Amino acid sequence: MSKLQLLKASVLGMILVSFMSFSVSSYATPSDWPDWMGETVKLTAEEDWTFEGNDDELHIAPRKSNPTIWVIVSRKAASYDTALLTMLNVYQQEFDSVSFNVVKLPKTEVELEQVLDAAEQRAQLIYTVGSKATVAVHKQYQGGKLPVVSVNAKDPVLMGLIDNYRGSGDNFAFTSLNLPANVTLSFLLKYMPDLSQIGVLYARTNKSAYLTQFLPLQQEAERRGIRVLGFEVDESMEDQTLERVMASEISALKSQDPQLENTLLWLTGSSSLLARVDEINGLSQSLPLLTVVPEAVNGDEHSALMSVGVSFVNNAHQAALYGIRILRDGEKAGGLPVGVISPPDISISFRQAKRLEKAVPLVLLEMASDVYSENGSVVRSQGMSVERQ
Repeated sequence: MSKLQLLKASVLGMILVSFMSFSVSSYATPSDWPDWMGETVKLTAEEDWTFEGNDDELHIAPRKSNPTIWVIVSRKAASYDTALLTMLNVYQQEFDSVSFNVVKLPKTEVELEQVLDAAEQRAQLIYTVGSKATVAVHKQYQGGKLPVVSVNAKDPVLMGLIDNYRGSGDNFAFTSLNLPANVTLSFLLKYMPDLSQIGVLYARTNKSAYLTQFLPLQQEAERRGIRVLGFEVDESMEDQTLERVMASEISALKSQDPQLENTLLWLTGSSSLLARVDEINGLSQSLPLLTVVPEAVNGDEHSALMSVGVSFVNNAHQAALYGIRILRDGEKAGGLPVGVISPPDISISFRQAKRLEKAVPLVLLEMASDVYSENGSVVRSQGMSVERQ
């Protein structure tokens, strides 16, 4: 399945996804072990199996039941589809039977409490998909009975959910889509060694992108003498539409770098802007567009030039493994460190490099996990060269 097909697969809403159905008949627990069955079985296997029955029959079932997982999704988004599909694939490989109940994040705290109460009755694990869902559930369910794992969410420390990266110490395990700001900037400097300015695009309504991607990068860059301008977009405000913000902020960038030779644009993980890469390219006045989201780089005409970040697939794969360690291995959610992918995923579009007449340093090409040629074809995928017939 191609990335485009993966992103187009819609799996959101109130649905139940199940690999296998499994029903258990109702039996009374026998007061005495059936005299027609040797007790060696019970004594040897009772740690892993339960025994129920009557004088005529005996039902033996796994002591660890097949898990049911609830997934609370912030809203409809292609990245969330990717996350869920990735987790389904991982769980299918690791469990003979597991069920997923996917629920859209309720609008009110009362409704969310009802969802969480229902999950406690029916589930063994909760996933929160997206920063909004993660923040809402953490606010209401910190210290709750069920373990919770975040996926497709930004840095929990920078969002103020926990104090450090060693773990929450409660019922939450976090993964992160963010890279440390110093790591991000080091790669931007590999691309443009004489970098003097960065225009950072983010949506005004995306508080997590502002807190975890704009502010840390601004602080780190300005500490090194690199100017950072925020391109804050809000289509509900006439003076903050994408077109107006791009025009005014690029004009401001030109005041220091008239030819924009040492300036680049950096696109955060704001979903509303990731869907408008073609418009951003059209308004960029030939500035190279780099992004934190690997999925925003592809072989199409409308693509970012390069990404340095954590892919939705790799983040979801890590979140799935965290869930498996909790369910199968008995690990505590609060003892798991924040999942930060290292080294970062790097994607490069030579089609965009050609359009902009911007060279890509060899060191980045060597490190890239996904590379697209000048004609848009895939040259390297997930770190592996793609052979052409």
